[in-house]
Amino acid sequence: MRKRIILFTLLFAFGNGNAFCQNGSAPANDLGIQYLGHVAVRVTNLAAALHFYCDELGLPEIFRINRASGSVLLVYLRVNNNNFVELLPGDKSSTDPAPLSGPHMGFYVKDLQASLHALQAKGYPLPEDAFTKAAKVLGDGTVMYFIHDPDGNGIELSQMLPDSKEAKSQR
Repeated sequence: MRKRIILFTLLFAFGNGNAFCQNGSAPANDLGIQYLGHVAVRVTNLAAALHFYCDELGLPEIFRINRASGSVLLVYLRVNNNNFVELLPGDKSSTDPAPLSGPHMGFYVKDLQASLHALQAKGYPLPEDAFTKAAKVLGDGTVMYFIHDPDGNGIELSQMLPDSKEAKSQR
């Protein structure tokens, strides 16, 4: 798994990413998915991971979000204006059911509410409070909602708002 993550990261790091995504590009599907925005990886040693991804691969840290306790919840690294690596510090054997507790992929969508309505129309089971939860602006300035594929892999659907940390980090 580690080799696949490194290969994926290198693929984006040594290109400008435009072959994979375009700002303002028309969604290629009826759910409004515009591009793969980030890959989240669990790291057991944040300092070692930052050394590898920042110092060795050259990905700049653009922001981090801390828990209420002050510990680091996640660190965002920029690959290019549209693609990021999200580092999730913690024990790989964690059984924490929170969506950010483990590896996942994040897709940016044009309109999160419309994407959820389209998913629901296709038969994907959404809880009653899904649309309310998806309207909450998060600490990074985005709105998002987690779904899962048939194997339980986490998929984050995010809408990047103009004042989000991701949007402000664009060069």
